[in-house]
Amino acid sequence: MDTFSIFVILAIIISASVYWGSFLSLHLPELFSALDCKPFNCRPCLSFHIMWCLSAVCALVLTCELVFYIGFILSFAVFFVLKYIDNKMIIK
Repeated sequence: MDTFSIFVILAIIISASVYWGSFLSLHLPELFSALDCKPFNCRPCLSFHIMWCLSAVCALVLTCELVFYIGFILSFAVFFVLKYIDNKMIIK
């Protein structure tokens, strides 16, 4: 698989996981009270789990383990960036 297609796939995975992580972390605890715990109501945690799961699915479909390895490493980077952003936010 060429580098450009891996880059495009991972960019789509990153954008989808950050969007769904921020959206679902707000709405899942409202829908089900059992989901009002750490991986579901935390934007960085949920984005991390969505991202590595999506990269694993894409790696299985494309039979390219490089997509999984890079996606797993990038999921940690996205987690730490989102955690830093959330820690700097002031909520009144």
